[in-house]
Amino acid sequence: MAATDSPRQEIDRLDREIVALLARRMDAVRRVGRLKQADGTAAVRDDAREHEVSRAWAAAAQEHGLPGWFATRVLDEILGHSRRVQEGSTGLSEDAAPDAAVQVAIQGGPRSFSDLALDQVLAGHGGEPERLYLDSFTAALDAVESGRAQHALLPIENTIAGSLNAVYRLLGERSVTIQAEEVLPIAHCLAGHPDAGLDDVRRVLSHPVALQQCQRFLGQLTDCTAESRSDTARAAEAVSQSGRRDLAAICSEPCARFLGLHILRRDIADSRRNATRFVLVGTAPAPADHARPGRTSLMLTVDNRQGSLARCLEAFAHRRLNLSKLESRRCPGDTGEYLFYLDVDAWADTDAMQAALAEVRGYTNDFRLLGTYPRGGEAATALPRPAVAEVRLATVAPAKPAPVSTRERAVVPIGPVSVGGGGFVLIAGPCAVESRQQVLAAAAMARDAGALVLRGGAFKPRTSPHAFQGLGFAGLDLLARAGRAYDLPIVTEVLRTEDVERVAAVADCLQVGARNMQNFALLKKLGTLDRPVLLKRGLSASIDDLVAAAEHILAGGNRRVILCERGIRTFETATRSTLDVSAVPALRERTNLPVIVDPSHAAGRRELVVPLALAAVAAGADGLMVELHPDPAAALCDGPQALTVADLAELRVGIAAQMNAREQALAARAG
Repeated sequence: MAATDSPRQEIDRLDREIVALLARRMDAVRRVGRLKQADGTAAVRDDAREHEVSRAWAAAAQEHGLPGWFATRVLDEILGHSRRVQEGSTGLSEDAAPDAAVQVAIQGGPRSFSDLALDQVLAGHGGEPERLYLDSFTAALDAVESGRAQHALLPIENTIAGSLNAVYRLLGERSVTIQAEEVLPIAHCLAGHPDAGLDDVRRVLSHPVALQQCQRFLGQLTDCTAESRSDTARAAEAVSQSGRRDLAAICSEPCARFLGLHILRRDIADSRRNATRFVLVGTAPAPADHARPGRTSLMLTVDNRQGSLARCLEAFAHRRLNLSKLESRRCPGDTGEYLFYLDVDAWADTDAMQAALAEVRGYTNDFRLLGTYPRGGEAATALPRPAVAEVRLATVAPAKPAPVSTRERAVVPIGPVSVGGGGFVLIAGPCAVESRQQVLAAAAMARDAGALVLRGGAFKPRTSPHAFQGLGFAGLDLLARAGRAYDLPIVTEVLRTEDVERVAAVADCLQVGARNMQNFALLKKLGTLDRPVLLKRGLSASIDDLVAAAEHILAGGNRRVILCERGIRTFETATRSTLDVSAVPALRERTNLPVIVDPSHAAGRRELVVPLALAAVAAGADGLMVELHPDPAAALCDGPQALTVADLAELRVGIAAQMNAREQALAARAG
């Protein structure tokens, strides 16, 4: 640093260098993408390569005194953008020059959520698009059909508000086709005058859908009314231009910063998992790229008669084509017909889809192919919607429970993390949340150890009434803050039916402990939620008992169940419980649900946890749940079995070795 530089000048100079290096990295990413395209067989995503890069970043960060989790969190954003750049094809017109300006119409103003989503959709095109900011979805499609714009970007569904029916109606009426999709996580904030406080706000302006997504927060404001505007950006602009302290807008944080507004409250949506799916539309279909997963969107009508819809769905099911969306609307007028929207996870030109579409046309009155296009990137998992037939519910006979269908392996999302489907997930954290400092330190340990989910007990069912019972909802809030600080979704145990909804509003996954595995009232309540449930095996429960308990949750409509083997009570006293490793393949044989293992409660002793964990990995578990603590000797709960930093490092190396062995065994079996 030059002697005349102030620390802030040094930061500014370093920031410019970082941006310049990022630009150079993206140039190299594009060159790699062109090599992959020339090869024709190389996948955009290379998990092994990304894993090595992540390890190298973490190691380099630690050499420079930085936390490994911090470096890899930055890397995750870079890798996500790099994949979009390499994917290249976004449905853009092929006759346009590679670096030509693309005209895209959007409903909304600068830095609206549609504007932010457009940056992601066009990441691989190169060149800055020319944006037409319009007041309505109709105007955006008018611009495409008149030739003023090549494309329009439209929101089509939201995890809180559901499908945007006005957009679907327009897609069915216009001569356009879906060319690409993207899912944008939506982080709403309340922004107001720089001198205003939350108590000053009397009117909140925003788009109607944004207001709908923040009903719970708006209901907490006293003497305050909500008013609709054409989009979030223009609502924020109106607040900025008014100069009034009683006005505020719900908008994106980049928009608020750009207009000089003060952030009065962040993360105000009714659900932390708020995301919107956008589609890019144009007049020409997207070129089919079979190196990438495809999706086909359909709109059709059938008579309101028994079996009409079933025949359409069977056309896809018989050909093993997955429906990721199925939604119905009554057709206008008294026609007795229903309109259905379908998303099928396949390109329309494949043999299976061609046969299915030909059959479906014979059962429908009206049929419209809305588009066939490459599926969105990893962000698409932000829409936590289980696929049709992901889990087929079995009927449980009282004498002997029937297994859940094993036809397809289920994948259960915990926030952005997928459990099952061939990957491996480490869940780690303290047995109990004891304090803010303790849970933050534990979250840092979990992230550095490669954990993707943070566990922690706010409510502790203890054998002795004199033992630490947990901090309750105060502990849950601390756990949630630690999860947000280290970008980890959280799982915590719920004990009572009365607490389910309140815990579900904060936690990404709800755990049913061993003592509650047959608390049927609790299981049935959890079956009514859209939150994943981690179900632990009871202390003396058989495998059939565990499967039957899962059926109680599935019967309520909640298909997101993860089974957990945590050891059972036997005559053996060398360990706290006897870990039944055979339960992993046995459960995978009886059910298609993900199966994880908790070796900490089985071992009861720190020195046994890692060997038992690696045995579970070798047996085919989809993940592990382990306990850790920054200071096990001072732990208020289960300190003797809590892992240290050294134990976690050993576990991480062992998991990598076992997963490599599993992959080699699968490859040898396939060969």
